[in-house]
Amino acid sequence: MTYKTKISLESLMSDLDADRELARRLDQPSAAIQATVVKAKLAGLMVERKESGAPGDFASLSAEQIVAKVRADHGEDVAKLLQAALDKSEPAPSEALPEDIPPPASGMLN
Repeated sequence: MTYKTKISLESLMSDLDADRELARRLDQPSAAIQATVVKAKLAGLMVERKESGAPGDFASLSAEQIVAKVRADHGEDVAKLLQAALDKSEPAPSEALPEDIPPPASGMLN
């Protein structure tokens, strides 16, 4: 279909450039911004994500269960990245605060 209509990423980007310039000449900043947003989406710089499930649906899952679900849905490489991020988020014993230093009070800036 794209071959028949000669639509490509390049042609779409070019059309959006022209649309953005026209919007600017007509003093339509919202239209110019929208053309920029669409270009960013086409280029993969903006990805819309939607959550699934109701609040609390996943609260009872353990980290291991979440990693297993990610592995099943997205593969071993993604699961390993998630596991590494989870491992990194837990402070190593050497990074823990000494017992004589109290934790910061709620609302205090570090």
